[in-house]
Amino acid sequence: MTSLAIRIQELDDDHLEEFIDIWATQKEKQYLSVERVGAANDKGRDVIGFLSRRRHEGPWDLYQCKRKTLHSKLGLPEALLELGKVFYHHSQGAYATLPTRIIFVSPRGIVGTLMTLLHNPSTMAAALIGNWGSYCKDKITSVPVPLTDNLKDLIEGYDFSNVEHLTAPLIVKDPAARPALVKVLGLIPEEAPPGVTPPSIQPEELAYVDQLRRVYSEASGSEIPTADEIQLHPEHGQHFRDQRTRYFDAQFFLRFHRDSTPTEALAAFREDVYHGVIDVHRQNHPSRLERLDAVMRHASTLPAGLIGRVVRVPVKQGMCHHLANEGRMKWIP
Repeated sequence: MTSLAIRIQELDDDHLEEFIDIWATQKEKQYLSVERVGAANDKGRDVIGFLSRRRHEGPWDLYQCKRKTLHSKLGLPEALLELGKVFYHHSQGAYATLPTRIIFVSPRGIVGTLMTLLHNPSTMAAALIGNWGSYCKDKITSVPVPLTDNLKDLIEGYDFSNVEHLTAPLIVKDPAARPALVKVLGLIPEEAPPGVTPPSIQPEELAYVDQLRRVYSEASGSEIPTADEIQLHPEHGQHFRDQRTRYFDAQFFLRFHRDSTPTEALAAFREDVYHGVIDVHRQNHPSRLERLDAVMRHASTLPAGLIGRVVRVPVKQGMCHHLANEGRMKWIP
């Protein structure tokens, strides 16, 4: 964790904003959508987390990314300036509502005077108003921005307990940061645990299981009417149970990495498995069961991995059943 925190501290401005964008997006239960603004005309916004479809007319969170250079922390003047920008641009109609939360993302930390203010939110309005002339008036836009009665009312009416800060050590401890750690810092994903195969057939299995039932019926020369009967079949029962184990290994793999790995990495892994086995699947085989076994053997040898992590053999084999479930590579028409 310590080394990851140091690496976050070394990110340049663009990569830090990208990191926060991915991290905030991962908080999907919290935000309806996330946008990265961070530009010359961002009007005080770097990354935005919208909490409703009303967007800037409803509740929203503002992430201010402050990398800082030369091993320095976020200081009081810059923090107050950024707060001043928020109130000014709101007063000018850039966003109809003020942010529900304002989060300063400062990997290297914040200075003691700012920390004192954040820990005593009732003092922040007075600090911003009292320092407006020094820190805000001549720095928000190219022309002076005086502290008008309207701005003063907005500042005095805001709940500054909603202003927070995040440092690198705090960020890396958040599980939602893992996809950003993987994509931006190249962290190798953790190993997914083995799957657990339910005794009974689950609704999500029905498509590939029925295909297998027909494959086994063809190999047996007689109809096997139900999946339950396959499990008890003297010749095909263990073979079928192995396929279900592989399916659920892949299922647990996808669920585990869905919340800790960029979605495009999982999509790439799925495509690697598909393109790795589809030619074997399309070849002529003496029977459909032998085609299934040939695909399983070939899947076990695929170099398909996930961002530097070797993927277990049953997961790669199980992905083939997921492809069959989706109809992309059926075991039987």
